[in-house]
Amino acid sequence: MPQVCVGPEFSVDPNGRLRLDLCGSPAEQAWPYPCPTSRNPLRVDPSCGLWVPPYPKAGRASASGTTGGALVTVPAGYTEVAQAEIEVENPSDCYAAIVVQWVQVDVDLYLPAGADSRAGFRINGNAVMANENAAPASGTQETGIHWELTQTLVSGTIPAGGSNTFTAPIDVGSGQGGAQYGEIRWQMRVLVLAGL
Repeated sequence: MPQVCVGPEFSVDPNGRLRLDLCGSPAEQAWPYPCPTSRNPLRVDPSCGLWVPPYPKAGRASASGTTGGALVTVPAGYTEVAQAEIEVENPSDCYAAIVVQWVQVDVDLYLPAGADSRAGFRINGNAVMANENAAPASGTQETGIHWELTQTLVSGTIPAGGSNTFTAPIDVGSGQGGAQYGEIRWQMRVLVLAGL
């Protein structure tokens, strides 16, 4: 085997393979992530080996639900009547993840005529809709109308390798004139970003 001269930044192992030694200043550092070193496409070697950060990861999840369809009088003050909920897992055991939610809510409303009937709803405390029927008593009742809206929420973090449950209360209120609500349908979609 021919002899090869190398500088101090290289060494040759017993099998003749050339190895890059990454020693120097600053000194080598320990693996700085909570996940195992097996997540590293290279290796961690305190005696001058090389490591690279783990790959970022993204994930998604969804959940849905519905309430009963019995008609209920809309209260004057906003009152929680349902709660959207989803459990989300962090796809990375190396990085904390941020979660972006889209909460879609569809509410059936019944607004009688002749009483300036009114109803509204909120998602996670944000008033997103108010509807009023100003028809006179001889006018038309609004039956089975529904409003479908989506609220975007950025909802904190999930630790590396962990999971978390996220909720969004659904309120109805601002009711007057005998307004009623019926079935409420909700869907939550989430995007989970770890290391991005």
